[in-house]
Amino acid sequence: MSETDQVPPKSLKQLAYETLKEKIVSCEILPGTLLTEDSLCDMLKASRTPVRDAISRLEQEHLVSIKPKKGIRVNRVSMNNIQELFAVRVMFAPYIVRNYGNRIRDEVYTRFIQQFKRTDCTKEELFQLDNEFHQTFVDASGNRYIASVYEMIKDQVVRYRILSTAGNRLDTTQTEHHAIATRCLCGDWDAAAEAMRVHIENSKLAIINYVIDTNRNAHNVFIEEEEE
Repeated sequence: MSETDQVPPKSLKQLAYETLKEKIVSCEILPGTLLTEDSLCDMLKASRTPVRDAISRLEQEHLVSIKPKKGIRVNRVSMNNIQELFAVRVMFAPYIVRNYGNRIRDEVYTRFIQQFKRTDCTKEELFQLDNEFHQTFVDASGNRYIASVYEMIKDQVVRYRILSTAGNRLDTTQTEHHAIATRCLCGDWDAAAEAMRVHIENSKLAIINYVIDTNRNAHNVFIEEEEE
């Protein structure tokens, strides 16, 4: 790579934003956590200017809320948000499979089927595979409006996925993905779309059950509605 082709280094603002966002989306910083500018400066090894910029951007993405005289709270999981998010997913994910799944090559489905049968993947690898599987359908649509909607909700989808992987849900997810890919490979698009719908509905139930069970006595992750 020549000097003219080199990627310019990221700004301190961009680095602070990406680092903090990754910690929130990956649930390294749990929903409900109350942060301060000072603690974030220490965590990110950054000054107040890039930290404030990161907070502002993440607030616009509905990942954090600024609480006057309290600090910055990582947005918690509300029943209303779960319902809204999965209403969108259950509308467009089966539609994409039914109408655009035939644009994906058979060898791509075959590769996914083989990967979904693996038993030696780490949790991180399974998360990455999950992300790739759903992104493949979105990309196949070639529809910039679908891509825009998915980009808008993707971070919340990933965050909820990580929160809901208690017990055997991660294994069940791979089984559901295997069923979707298998039906796609057979060209049975109605069955594939229905398998996707079932997968989305099961994912919704998993996140609801998980956050209720693990926060029955401590509202640090789940609330009925977002606070004012």
